[in-house]
Amino acid sequence: MIETLTEEKNRLDFELDAALHTFAEYEEGMNVRWQTADPAARQALMDERNQVEEQLGIVTIVMRLDEIREQLDALRQQVA
Repeated sequence: MIETLTEEKNRLDFELDAALHTFAEYEEGMNVRWQTADPAARQALMDERNQVEEQLGIVTIVMRLDEIREQLDALRQQVA
């Protein structure tokens, strides 16, 4: 069980790194648009930003990684 969870954690760590890299590149472009946007356009940009973050699955990955870490900690305490 520990090995399976560790493999999933490693896979998700890699996916999170890739998603965060993609998001950082997106934000660079968004920052340029933000500087010239009026208040209504800025709200639209924030909505777009949230949608991109959701599409990349960043929150979902982080939540699952937290669950895995908790499970691994519990399993390791049982073994110790």
